[in-house]
Amino acid sequence: MAAQEFHFRHFLATIGTSNLAMGLHTVLYPWLVVGVLEQSPSRLGLAQLAVLLPNLLFILPGGVISDRRHRGSWLSRLYLLYCFPIAILAGAALSGELTFSLLLMFGMVFGTVSAFVQPARESLLGYASQDIMHQAVAKVVMVQFIAQGIGFILAGQLDTLGLIALLIVQMLMFMFSSVLIKRSHPQLAVATELAAIADIDTQDTIQSSSQNTSEEKRESLQQLRAGFALFLTDKALLHLLLLVTATGFLAFGVYLVGMPLLAREAYQGGAGLYATLQVTFTMGIVVANFVVSRQKNTFERPGRLMIISFLGRGGLVAVIALMPNFWILFPVIFVWGAFSGMSMTLGRTILHNQVPHSHRSRAASVYQLCLFAGAPLGAWACGFAIEQVGLAQTFTVIAGLTLVVSVIATMSPLWALKATNN
Repeated sequence: MAAQEFHFRHFLATIGTSNLAMGLHTVLYPWLVVGVLEQSPSRLGLAQLAVLLPNLLFILPGGVISDRRHRGSWLSRLYLLYCFPIAILAGAALSGELTFSLLLMFGMVFGTVSAFVQPARESLLGYASQDIMHQAVAKVVMVQFIAQGIGFILAGQLDTLGLIALLIVQMLMFMFSSVLIKRSHPQLAVATELAAIADIDTQDTIQSSSQNTSEEKRESLQQLRAGFALFLTDKALLHLLLLVTATGFLAFGVYLVGMPLLAREAYQGGAGLYATLQVTFTMGIVVANFVVSRQKNTFERPGRLMIISFLGRGGLVAVIALMPNFWILFPVIFVWGAFSGMSMTLGRTILHNQVPHSHRSRAASVYQLCLFAGAPLGAWACGFAIEQVGLAQTFTVIAGLTLVVSVIATMSPLWALKATNN
């Protein structure tokens, strides 16, 4: 697809509206578990597992389906699907029937939709100009986390605004996203895209409606194998996946489970404090990506910088384990976010620069699969460990494991990877 056929501004607007809704989810969902229903750390880990596990199960087929469909129209329908579980949650809250079991079911449905959204949305980013891919990625990440920060702030007003009002805002944002994403990726471009896919890889040719189910299944398996083959034939990409998997296991547990428990147990705060910690973390991400977006030239060693940022996050988790006062905690959370934002941008930049257009949805789905392969187990393990040995001890162990992984990563091809434009 030609670069001019992709409307990047509409795409950025979609990133903004959808991530404001996701920011609301990020705070509201765990806080409903630990702050409203007052469940244990292990149950919080289980609740986050319910959200993350569908990604592990469905993100690969989601990538294949995205490559075979018009991504704008497909994403538009998916954003609308988010509204159904949110509406059910609102109904339960209105009737006073909000339970932990219902939250688990909500998390599974919400996570399933996300598994199909992520590879399709990520593949659209690949249509930005390859010469400034790092800038495009940085702008997306900035908009993403600014919007999430606004969602965090709104969610922090749970006691004032009420759950129902916040859920209505969330549904409206997903509806706006549904409209905007269709405008980012015009329908007229589909024929061009599909023809390009056919020219690049005849194995990935879109199957006609006359083909039987067994043939379609074989085609899907072939496409999945083609996605994995990209990483198996490129050692740097393979080690990128390994580092991303470690990120899912080590970083996500702390972020998704440790953060709300840090607010509730270590600092005796409520939803407002949790939201403030999230906003501080997000500000770090935004600042880091603003710096990257101002970088005119691509990074010479993106893999090396990614590993260093991974190491930095581990060191900061070790500081948080000491339970410092607020004057130290908030700057540490900010820098932690900055390292995380840098790592996100570098990982996605490497992916888009190394993988051809025709395979980007599948490559993105494999990338996300590795991230979420570690995340469900990491979230559950973090919750269980906190319940058994305590918050500080768990954070210390995670910091130590991060150091070990970082040292090993310095000996991988990712450390020596030079920037390329695909």
